[in-house]
Amino acid sequence: MKVTLTRWLSLCSYLGMIAFGMAWAISLGEFKPNQVSFMLVVMVLPLLFPLRGILHGRDKAIVWGTLISLLYIVHGGMGWWSESHLWVWGMLETLLAVTYLFTASFFIRWRADNRQNNG
Repeated sequence: MKVTLTRWLSLCSYLGMIAFGMAWAISLGEFKPNQVSFMLVVMVLPLLFPLRGILHGRDKAIVWGTLISLLYIVHGGMGWWSESHLWVWGMLETLLAVTYLFTASFFIRWRADNRQNNG
């Protein structure tokens, strides 16, 4: 039960980070129209590299996703701290990234424990 719950929470938060990155680059981040494409590449592309493995539940890809999420924790934290009118979006980005970090870590740990106990 807890393995399934952490799996779904980690997937939802990772896909939420992708959706948030797209929303930030397109409308929330207050970028000029000629900067939107570049910001999409910067905000979304790193999350797309391990996506296939994360969707298939591969441990290495999940770990790479957690490492990448650290960048989004820093970015969201800086937005939360420095942008007084955009602090809510920084908080949301930080929350999504921290949620993925913890739920993915627990998913890998608890799934390994289940395999060891059942195998």
